[in-house]
Amino acid sequence: MKNRYDGEIRLGFTNQSGRTVARTTYRRGNSRISGNIAVAGDVPYYFLISTGGGFTEGETYLQEVTLEEHCHAIVTTQTPNYIYKCDGGRLTSQNNRVEIGKNSLLEYYIDETIPYARARFRQNTEIQMAAGSKLIMTDGLTAGWSKDEEPFQYKDIGLKTDIRMEGELLFHDFLLVNPEEDHMQEIGCFEGSMNFNSAVIIDKEIDETMLEEMRSFLNQEFTGSGEVRFGLSLLDRYGLVLRVLGKRMGINRRVVYALTGYYREKILGYPHFALRKNA
Repeated sequence: MKNRYDGEIRLGFTNQSGRTVARTTYRRGNSRISGNIAVAGDVPYYFLISTGGGFTEGETYLQEVTLEEHCHAIVTTQTPNYIYKCDGGRLTSQNNRVEIGKNSLLEYYIDETIPYARARFRQNTEIQMAAGSKLIMTDGLTAGWSKDEEPFQYKDIGLKTDIRMEGELLFHDFLLVNPEEDHMQEIGCFEGSMNFNSAVIIDKEIDETMLEEMRSFLNQEFTGSGEVRFGLSLLDRYGLVLRVLGKRMGINRRVVYALTGYYREKILGYPHFALRKNA
C-alpha cells in the first residue's frame, strides 16, 4: 500500500523540569529533521529538511509541529521551498499542521517558495493555539526560476494560512497567483517587485503602541532605500502582520528578521539570536 505522503515530519515538544525538550522527532520518506542546533541557549532549534532539494510534480508532504504547555521552540525550513516543473498538470502540495499549547511560544520560520517554470503548488498551513500562547511565523513567494531567467513562468501557486486561538479564527490568508491569467506586475499583485514576504506575530499583549514602536523602527532602518516596500498593521485581535515587496530576496528577509528580532528582544526580552539564513 502506497503511503499517503512522499515526505512526513512529526515534531513534538514537552516541558521537562522547566526546559523544553523534543518529545517526538519522527520523519519518513523524503523528509528529515536536523539534530538540535545548539545556538539558541536552552531553546530547542530544529531544521526541517527536504532530501530531494525540492518537490517534484504530484508529490504531497506533511509537517506536524506540536508544543505542549509552557514550551518555547524554534522550527525553520532549511532552504527555500523549490517546486519543480509540473508538465503533467498535477499539483504538488504541502500540509503544515501546528498546535501550540497553553503559555507556549513557537517561532516558525518558513522560507520562501521558489517555483520553477510550469510549477503548480498548494501549501495549506493550519495553526491551533491555546490560551496565552504566542506565535512568530514567516512565509514568502518569489518570481520563481526559469531557464530563460524570465520571472513568473510558473502556472499557479496557492499559500493558505489559518490561525485560530481557542477555536476563534484570528488570521485567514490565501495568496493565490496564476501568472498565466494575472498581470503580476500590476497593482494588487507584485507591483514591479520580484519577491513577496510576510510575517505574522500572535500575542494578546500586542497593541497600537507596540505596533507604532515597531513601525518606527522599520521606517528608520529601511525607508528611503528604494529597494523595498512594506506595511505593518494590527489584526482585529491579538496580533499583527507584516507584508514586504522587494526586488531582492535578501532585502526582504532583512525587513522580516528586523521585525521578528525587535519583537523577540525589545518586547519579549530574549537575547539576540541570528537565524542561520543568509539575509
